[in-house]
Amino acid sequence: MPGSGVDSNVVLVDGTDPILVDTGTGENQEKLLREIREATKGRKVARIILTHRHFDHVGGAARMSSSLGARLFAHPMDAAVLRNGDGWQTLSLMFGVPGVALDVVDLREGTNLSTGTHDLKVLHTPGHTQGSISLFEEASGILISGDTVFADGVGRWDLPSGDPEALRRSIRALGELEIKDIYPGHGPFVKGEGRKSIESAMSILESAETWQ
Repeated sequence: MPGSGVDSNVVLVDGTDPILVDTGTGENQEKLLREIREATKGRKVARIILTHRHFDHVGGAARMSSSLGARLFAHPMDAAVLRNGDGWQTLSLMFGVPGVALDVVDLREGTNLSTGTHDLKVLHTPGHTQGSISLFEEASGILISGDTVFADGVGRWDLPSGDPEALRRSIRALGELEIKDIYPGHGPFVKGEGRKSIESAMSILESAETWQ
Protein backbone atom coordinates (compact mmCIF):
# COMPACT_ATOMS: atom_id res chain seq x y z
CA MET A 1 0.00 0.00 0.00
CA PRO A 2 1.93 3.04 -1.28
CA GLY A 3 2.56 5.82 1.20
CA SER A 4 0.45 8.97 1.01
CA GLY A 5 1.96 12.33 1.99
CA VAL A 6 4.82 11.70 4.42
CA ASP A 7 3.61 8.17 5.22
CA SER A 8 5.88 5.24 4.54
CA ASN A 9 4.72 2.46 2.29
CA VAL A 10 2.81 -0.21 4.22
CA VAL A 11 3.15 -3.85 3.19
CA LEU A 12 0.60 -6.57 3.89
CA VAL A 13 2.06 -10.08 3.60
CA ASP A 14 -0.99 -12.27 3.04
CA GLY A 15 -1.71 -15.81 4.16
CA THR A 16 -3.73 -17.60 6.80
CA ASP A 17 -1.81 -15.57 9.41
CA PRO A 18 -1.14 -12.22 7.67
CA ILE A 19 1.61 -9.82 8.71
CA LEU A 20 1.57 -6.04 8.39
CA VAL A 21 4.90 -4.28 7.87
CA ASP A 22 5.02 -0.65 9.08
CA THR A 23 2.03 1.62 9.65
CA GLY A 24 2.82 5.10 8.32
CA THR A 25 2.24 8.17 10.46
CA GLY A 26 -1.36 7.34 11.30
CA GLU A 27 -2.78 10.22 9.24
CA ASN A 28 -4.27 7.81 6.71
CA GLN A 29 -5.19 5.01 9.08
CA GLU A 30 -8.86 4.67 8.15
CA LYS A 31 -7.97 4.24 4.48
CA LEU A 32 -5.30 1.70 5.36
CA LEU A 33 -7.67 -0.23 7.60
CA ARG A 34 -10.26 -0.44 4.82
CA GLU A 35 -7.64 -1.77 2.41
CA ILE A 36 -6.28 -4.26 4.95
CA ARG A 37 -9.73 -5.60 5.83
CA GLU A 38 -10.70 -5.86 2.17
CA ALA A 39 -7.50 -7.79 1.38
CA THR A 40 -7.60 -10.14 4.38
CA LYS A 41 -11.33 -10.90 4.13
CA GLY A 42 -11.74 -11.65 7.80
CA ARG A 43 -8.32 -13.18 8.45
CA LYS A 44 -6.84 -11.62 11.58
CA VAL A 45 -3.63 -9.60 11.38
CA ALA A 46 -1.99 -10.49 14.69
CA ARG A 47 1.53 -9.13 14.03
CA ILE A 48 2.81 -5.73 12.94
CA ILE A 49 6.50 -5.64 12.09
CA LEU A 50 8.21 -2.24 12.35
CA THR A 51 11.26 -2.00 10.09
CA HIS A 52 12.76 0.79 12.20
CA ARG A 53 12.01 3.51 14.72
CA HIS A 54 11.13 6.54 12.55
CA PHE A 55 7.79 8.30 12.93
CA ASP A 56 6.81 8.07 9.27
CA HIS A 57 6.83 4.27 9.75
CA VAL A 58 5.59 3.94 13.35
CA GLY A 59 3.44 7.01 14.02
CA GLY A 60 0.28 5.00 13.40
CA ALA A 61 1.51 1.90 15.23
CA ALA A 62 -0.38 2.34 18.52
CA ARG A 63 -3.74 2.98 16.84
CA MET A 64 -3.20 0.30 14.21
CA SER A 65 -2.26 -2.22 16.89
CA SER A 66 -5.41 -1.38 18.83
CA SER A 67 -7.66 -1.44 15.75
CA LEU A 68 -6.41 -4.81 14.54
CA GLY A 69 -5.71 -6.41 17.91
CA ALA A 70 -2.13 -6.97 16.74
CA ARG A 71 1.19 -7.00 18.62
CA LEU A 72 4.06 -4.76 17.59
CA PHE A 73 7.54 -6.13 16.87
CA ALA A 74 10.88 -4.40 16.21
CA HIS A 75 14.58 -5.16 16.46
CA PRO A 76 15.81 -4.79 20.08
CA MET A 77 18.04 -1.81 19.21
CA ASP A 78 15.05 0.17 17.99
CA ALA A 79 12.42 -1.47 20.20
CA ALA A 80 14.05 0.03 23.30
CA VAL A 81 13.76 3.53 21.81
CA LEU A 82 10.13 2.93 20.83
CA ARG A 83 9.28 1.71 24.32
CA ASN A 84 10.80 4.91 25.75
CA GLY A 85 8.80 7.12 23.37
CA ASP A 86 11.85 9.27 22.63
CA GLY A 87 10.54 11.95 20.27
CA TRP A 88 14.04 12.92 19.12
CA GLN A 89 15.25 9.42 18.36
CA THR A 90 12.01 8.50 16.57
CA LEU A 91 11.89 11.86 14.73
CA SER A 92 8.30 12.48 15.84
CA LEU A 93 9.37 15.94 17.07
CA MET A 94 10.58 16.69 13.54
CA PHE A 95 6.96 16.20 12.47
CA GLY A 96 5.67 18.32 15.35
CA VAL A 97 4.32 15.32 17.28
CA PRO A 98 5.34 14.42 20.85
CA GLY A 99 6.93 11.02 21.36
CA VAL A 100 4.59 8.18 22.33
CA ALA A 101 5.77 5.06 24.16
CA LEU A 102 4.87 1.86 22.30
CA ASP A 103 4.43 -1.64 23.65
CA VAL A 104 6.92 -3.41 21.36
CA VAL A 105 8.20 -6.99 21.42
CA ASP A 106 11.85 -7.64 20.52
CA LEU A 107 12.31 -9.25 17.11
CA ARG A 108 15.77 -10.72 16.66
CA GLU A 109 17.84 -11.34 13.56
CA GLY A 110 17.31 -14.76 12.05
CA THR A 111 13.72 -15.10 13.28
CA ASN A 112 11.48 -16.82 10.74
CA LEU A 113 8.04 -15.33 10.20
CA SER A 114 5.45 -17.46 8.43
CA THR A 115 2.04 -16.34 7.21
CA GLY A 116 1.12 -19.82 6.02
CA THR A 117 1.78 -18.67 2.45
CA HIS A 118 5.04 -16.75 2.79
CA ASP A 119 8.12 -17.47 4.91
CA LEU A 120 10.20 -14.42 5.77
CA LYS A 121 13.54 -14.25 7.56
CA VAL A 122 14.43 -11.24 9.70
CA LEU A 123 17.70 -9.62 8.60
CA HIS A 124 19.38 -6.98 10.78
CA THR A 125 20.37 -4.28 8.27
CA PRO A 126 21.63 -1.34 10.36
CA GLY A 127 22.83 1.96 8.96
CA HIS A 128 19.68 4.03 8.50
CA THR A 129 19.08 3.34 12.19
CA GLN A 130 20.96 0.94 14.44
CA GLY A 131 17.94 -1.37 14.65
CA SER A 132 16.79 -1.32 11.03
CA ILE A 133 15.62 -4.66 9.68
CA SER A 134 14.65 -6.14 6.34
CA LEU A 135 12.52 -9.22 5.68
CA PHE A 136 13.62 -11.70 3.01
CA GLU A 137 11.82 -14.63 1.42
CA GLU A 138 14.43 -16.86 -0.17
CA ALA A 139 11.99 -18.93 -2.22
CA SER A 140 10.62 -15.93 -4.12
CA GLY A 141 13.56 -13.52 -3.84
CA ILE A 142 11.33 -10.89 -2.24
CA LEU A 143 12.92 -8.32 0.08
CA ILE A 144 10.92 -5.92 2.27
CA SER A 145 13.66 -3.40 2.89
CA GLY A 146 12.29 -0.57 5.03
CA ASP A 147 14.55 2.45 4.48
CA THR A 148 17.74 0.45 3.96
CA VAL A 149 17.47 0.43 0.17
CA PHE A 150 15.03 1.93 -2.33
CA ALA A 151 14.30 1.35 -6.01
CA ASP A 152 16.87 3.97 -6.97
CA GLY A 153 18.68 4.91 -3.79
CA VAL A 154 19.67 4.15 -0.24
CA GLY A 155 18.45 5.26 3.18
CA ARG A 156 20.05 8.36 4.68
CA TRP A 157 22.52 7.91 7.50
CA ASP A 158 22.69 11.43 8.97
CA LEU A 159 19.84 11.00 11.48
CA PRO A 160 20.10 9.74 15.09
CA SER A 161 21.88 6.33 15.23
CA GLY A 162 22.58 6.42 11.47
CA ASP A 163 25.95 4.97 10.45
CA PRO A 164 27.31 5.02 6.87
CA GLU A 165 29.78 2.20 7.42
CA ALA A 166 27.08 -0.02 8.97
CA LEU A 167 24.88 0.78 5.98
CA ARG A 168 27.67 -0.22 3.59
CA ARG A 169 28.01 -3.54 5.38
CA SER A 170 24.25 -4.07 5.25
CA ILE A 171 24.06 -3.38 1.51
CA ARG A 172 27.05 -5.64 0.85
CA ALA A 173 25.31 -8.43 2.77
CA LEU A 174 22.11 -7.92 0.77
CA GLY A 175 24.20 -8.12 -2.38
CA GLU A 176 25.01 -11.74 -1.47
CA LEU A 177 21.34 -12.70 -1.69
CA GLU A 178 19.31 -13.60 -4.77
CA ILE A 179 16.97 -10.62 -4.54
CA LYS A 180 14.41 -10.24 -7.33
CA ASP A 181 11.71 -7.92 -5.98
CA ILE A 182 12.05 -5.13 -3.41
CA TYR A 183 9.27 -3.55 -1.38
CA PRO A 184 10.95 -0.46 0.11
CA GLY A 185 9.78 1.94 2.79
CA HIS A 186 9.24 4.74 0.28
CA GLY A 187 8.84 5.14 -3.44
CA PRO A 188 8.11 2.57 -6.14
CA PHE A 189 8.36 -1.18 -5.75
CA VAL A 190 10.96 -3.12 -7.74
CA LYS A 191 9.88 -6.10 -9.82
CA GLY A 192 12.53 -8.45 -11.15
CA GLU A 193 15.45 -6.03 -10.91
CA GLY A 194 16.29 -6.15 -7.23
CA ARG A 195 19.97 -6.84 -7.85
CA LYS A 196 20.23 -3.69 -9.95
CA SER A 197 18.81 -1.62 -7.08
CA ILE A 198 21.28 -3.17 -4.61
CA GLU A 199 24.18 -2.44 -6.96
CA SER A 200 22.96 1.15 -7.37
CA ALA A 201 22.77 1.59 -3.59
CA MET A 202 26.32 0.25 -3.19
CA SER A 203 27.55 2.65 -5.88
CA ILE A 204 25.95 5.58 -4.05
CA LEU A 205 27.59 4.56 -0.77
CA GLU A 206 30.99 4.09 -2.38
CA SER A 207 30.71 7.55 -3.92
CA ALA A 208 29.74 9.00 -0.54
CA GLU A 209 32.80 7.40 1.01
CA THR A 210 35.05 9.35 -1.36
CA TRP A 211 33.46 12.64 -0.21
CA GLN A 212 34.42 12.13 3.42
